[in-house]
Amino acid sequence: MASDRTYWDPDDSDDEINISMIPKAPTPIHPPSKESSDARCPVLTDSPRLAPLPGPPVGESTEASNISPLRTLPATSDTINPICLAFGDMSEKGTTFIPWKLVRGYPRMYIGMKKKNQQRIIEVFKEALLEDRDWDVFAQCDPTISKMRNLPLVLVPTIQFEQFLSSINNRIDEELSIPKGRAGELFFLTFGEWDTPRPRFLGRANNASSIDRLETRSLTLPANDLSHLTHACYQMYQEKMDEIYSSLTNAKNQKKRERAMKKRRERNKASGRMLKRVQRYLGLRQATSHVSLNKPLRSWSTSQPAPFKARESVRFVCVDIEAYEKDDRTITEVGLAVLDTEDLIDIPPGEKGENWCSLIQPYHLRIQEHRYLVNSEYLQGCPDAFNFGESQFVPLKETHKVVGKIIGDKESGDQRPVIIVGHEVQADLKFLLKIGYNPWSEPLIVDEVDTRDLFQRIKRSTDVRGLETMCTELGIFGKNYHNGGNDAVYTLQAMIAMAIKRTVEGSGRKEVSSTPGTDEWSDGEMDDGGCAKRSMAPVETTRASHSEDGSLDVQW
Repeated sequence: MASDRTYWDPDDSDDEINISMIPKAPTPIHPPSKESSDARCPVLTDSPRLAPLPGPPVGESTEASNISPLRTLPATSDTINPICLAFGDMSEKGTTFIPWKLVRGYPRMYIGMKKKNQQRIIEVFKEALLEDRDWDVFAQCDPTISKMRNLPLVLVPTIQFEQFLSSINNRIDEELSIPKGRAGELFFLTFGEWDTPRPRFLGRANNASSIDRLETRSLTLPANDLSHLTHACYQMYQEKMDEIYSSLTNAKNQKKRERAMKKRRERNKASGRMLKRVQRYLGLRQATSHVSLNKPLRSWSTSQPAPFKARESVRFVCVDIEAYEKDDRTITEVGLAVLDTEDLIDIPPGEKGENWCSLIQPYHLRIQEHRYLVNSEYLQGCPDAFNFGESQFVPLKETHKVVGKIIGDKESGDQRPVIIVGHEVQADLKFLLKIGYNPWSEPLIVDEVDTRDLFQRIKRSTDVRGLETMCTELGIFGKNYHNGGNDAVYTLQAMIAMAIKRTVEGSGRKEVSSTPGTDEWSDGEMDDGGCAKRSMAPVETTRASHSEDGSLDVQW
């Protein structure tokens, strides 16, 4: 009969819990007043740390006053001592627990991504978690259940999790373990300090649905009597529970943060390599095949020509696209600026590269059909204010052909490599697709330079700067921004200025990655930036070999 049960096993019963088994809940108790006192309670200090404690003392029994006539639960192969508790009974003093949420999340949070068989370990872990295995489920009630915590904290004994890890290790020949230090504190939670409540027994479960039902049943647990606690003890108990919930949230997001940090670090270092390649193309850095890695760079002045003969003769082509603010599918302007590195030979760049900047060839194309569309709501466009020559009106259907002739295509007489440049270059490359020009299908385009990333590298900052702000900080005078032709010229001028600035600052100095504050940015000084990089097209049309960061390694 259901009335004879002294515990509830969700997988061994079709009956509801016998409510008579549950002690009558006391009248809800308000938090103790500040005036109450208890000599056993420590003085209130900072929130207590969740320090790991040893397992439950062997042979310790529960207090007689807390135990009603019990039926011993059958022991399993993974249970050292049988649990002798009825539904709602408090756990033994000193028992250590681990949140069930942490048990389920362990493979994703604590199995290193560097393991080649990580996915296999995760699969085995999940399969074995509730496979022919019993878990004794407990619940610890928060003194102030909030809307964010609509269920008590569900726990299982730490010793059962340790035994589970041991069985997994035997199965897959691994050494999974509980993490050390602060990260491992959540695996060894104890309760009952300052005479506060201990976790209450819910039942035994061996499948997911059983645990879900036990979690729901936890809402029927009797309310804890906290009236004997002083205000200080009550507050410390509440702070401890808050810290546990907070730590669980942080642990869940730990891997996500680590992946984001790794991605940011790779992006930062990639911008450093990009800057080195720009220097190499301009003759401001020597290719590593031509110089000893141990030989420091010699000093150089901007009043002198570039110190090295560039290994590659290339053309820089900067692109800036203006689209109509109310429909970004409508292109109104295409700005292009071209710098031929052959023109720079024997020409001193000047302090900010002004001599080289004067050799830039500017182009400003306006779409004939969209000549009357001028941005004014979100930013002030100025398509009639091209500072560097005459604008050219082009029919929409002919725009891609004109752009192709300037950038270079298979029919061009000049088949030298092209380095495409932009401030947030990916956005401009995608805009080129909208006028019918696919930059990813042009073999002459071998590398991409993003001045936004270069400026972050120069500043050692992840803050994003607009073109005008960047130029102002680099000492580049500009006006009539948001004109496609002007912006293309200013972007290329900024690239030149940053390459020169980095060369002057870095001459004769070896930057080491152990320098404080540069560990996320420096990939070493004595290299040339490596192979050219292309981004992946929005819709991949050809098969290609990609590097680890998803970009294309290009060699010519």
